Amino acid sequence: MNGLSLPQRDQILLRFFACLDEHGVSYCVLSGLAAENPEYDLDVDISAAPGDRALIARLVRQFAQDNGLLLLFDIWSGTCSRAYTLVQRGSAGRVMLKLDIMAGYGSFRTGEVLRHAELARNRVYNGMFWTLSPQSELAYLAVRHVLKNDNRAYRAARIGDLHATVDMHAFKSAFPPVILDAAEAAAARRLPEQGAALRRRLARYGKARMGRRRRLIAAVQETRRHLQRIRHPVGCSVAFLGPDGSGKSTLIAALHKRLSPVFHGVTLLYWRPRLLPTPGRLKFWNPAPEKQENPNPHDVVPHGRAVSLARLLYFSCDYILGHFLVVLPRMIRKDLVIFDRFLNDIRLDQLRYRMTVPARLLRLIERLAPRPDIIFALHGPPEVLHGRKPELKLQETARQVDLLQQMARENHHFAAVQVDRDIEHIVDEIIETLLAACAENGGNHARNHARRGPSGR
Repeated sequence: MNGLSLPQRDQILLRFFACLDEHGVSYCVLSGLAAENPEYDLDVDISAAPGDRALIARLVRQFAQDNGLLLLFDIWSGTCSRAYTLVQRGSAGRVMLKLDIMAGYGSFRTGEVLRHAELARNRVYNGMFWTLSPQSELAYLAVRHVLKNDNRAYRAARIGDLHATVDMHAFKSAFPPVILDAAEAAAARRLPEQGAALRRRLARYGKARMGRRRRLIAAVQETRRHLQRIRHPVGCSVAFLGPDGSGKSTLIAALHKRLSPVFHGVTLLYWRPRLLPTPGRLKFWNPAPEKQENPNPHDVVPHGRAVSLARLLYFSCDYILGHFLVVLPRMIRKDLVIFDRFLNDIRLDQLRYRMTVPARLLRLIERLAPRPDIIFALHGPPEVLHGRKPELKLQETARQVDLLQQMARENHHFAAVQVDRDIEHIVDEIIETLLAACAENGGNHARNHARRGPSGR
């Protein structure tokens, strides 16, 4: 379960449902909230009436404030859908609620295959929240099964159970023939043969019921949504700087595991985007192999001033081009991009990169090149760090620690982290800092666009 605290998540979720009921929101839960569901710790899918979308957006923000939650992400995730991620303050991401709220089921490409009114027909209150009736659940699971080519065993088994118990004559009168055919094919496990044809039929049906005018409006909204994601990526990029022995690799591995449920993916990069190959590989004679770590970083001879400047220019191009072609596309997809070291590491330890460049020029390059959202400066007593990795002299480790602390004081996007502590406390502190920054950035972008989102009309 990736360290998530599901009982606490469920308590928050039930309070949210009570909030929706209190304000008269028409909703029904689409995903199965049961412990036997293998995706129990993932997103909670909710269908809500299109006219309640603005009210829900306000309620989510108010609910977060009243319950001590960070609104981490408020994402316009589809033509008629919005995704919210809320994290309990102080939990370091362990208590998290992910909501996908949509008006029925469909997308820009498939149209309105199922409207909310159809899904909410005869909805059932189970004493805690509103769920789908067996008839609507069969329609929803069958359509999802076909459109997403979803062949997971537990969903197929649930479709089979529903098909055996639902009155199919009543189902036929409630839903169009294409959805009936989807339910029949999914229950009979005939999707490998009929799936492609059914997907085309469902898309034609969904687009036809929208009409040309609404499809045109949806196309404009979808274009705006993509442009908004490019202008304000919902992912995040961070970097870790620190002398040898500061625990960069250990912390990055822990963050990768802990933050995977928060983001769509985690991308790990060593020092630079690596869009361009290592300069040594460009030599026509004896090209050097690509390598990431040097066990003896100071057992090298630095280049002269001219070669150092050429290498600095080359690496700067990699950072600039790589930001737009490697890092930014991943952030648009809501990935977390983690750098183990970054451009600033040249100023921290020029000999490691065989450079002799004026520090003033390095500071200028650092300001001009794209930078991560946060750079975590890992520092601690030089004796402790040197004891962990004694490859460098103690005096050199002390010099790097002093310079790193100075860099952290001079740059507002740096976050200094003391690393001579328990690893869990360090990871929690880093996650809290990262999530607070994501909530601030995402909240500002969402507020700027909340009133200009899809109207759903």
